[in-house]
Amino acid sequence: MGWKASMIVINSGEILPVQEVFDALGYYELRKVDKQPFEVVMNPDDDRIYLGQYKGNTIICMQNMPLESLGESVSDAERILSSQFSNTDIVTFALHSVVNLWGYSVVHNGKKLRARAGSSEGTTIEYGEMLEEEKELFSIAKKNAKGERIFVFDDMPEEEFADDQLGENFVFDISTKYFGESLDDCEELFETEFQGYTFSKVKPVVKEPAQPQPAAPVAQQPTAPEKAVEAVVKKKPWWKFW
Repeated sequence: MGWKASMIVINSGEILPVQEVFDALGYYELRKVDKQPFEVVMNPDDDRIYLGQYKGNTIICMQNMPLESLGESVSDAERILSSQFSNTDIVTFALHSVVNLWGYSVVHNGKKLRARAGSSEGTTIEYGEMLEEEKELFSIAKKNAKGERIFVFDDMPEEEFADDQLGENFVFDISTKYFGESLDDCEELFETEFQGYTFSKVKPVVKEPAQPQPAAPVAQQPTAPEKAVEAVVKKKPWWKFW
């Protein structure tokens, strides 16, 4: 089976303040759209975000942001989500079987614990200490004649598998910790409906309230003495007879 998935899993059942968090992430003016089952939206279109809850996890399915987390440093998204959910794992999963793209990242309390990613071109990221969920697969790892890491299963001793060929397997093994079973076996998750959102990447302009303008001064009517002076000023000079 070919897999396409792009998601961030927040290992917490706390309610996500959607607009507040996504404003901080740079996704503005979220608008609810259709609900779809997870199996449809686990690798959504670029212009959609899908949010759902499953077994005490908040799951965000979207493009770009998960891929940005597949690095040695803590991404902006991981930092912002960690500040919102303390003492919580922020986990990224990415799969695209067409190019054997695979990757995962685990951040806890704002600290990057583990990140691995690669594709058919090789492993590009390998950071942090081995996770408990990785140990079984790494136990069958060996070096071939070229010094490259390969994986050989006991029941297929003649077959050698490269990192990218087992990327899915690593993702599935790690997902078991959070979903209670491997991602590829989560039939209940596949049927769980996720709320869809549209968004804007342009930050809305906040208009400043109009400042009250000072009232124009009211012209004062001349008083009686002033009128007399005005009359005198306007009187013709004594030497003019026309």
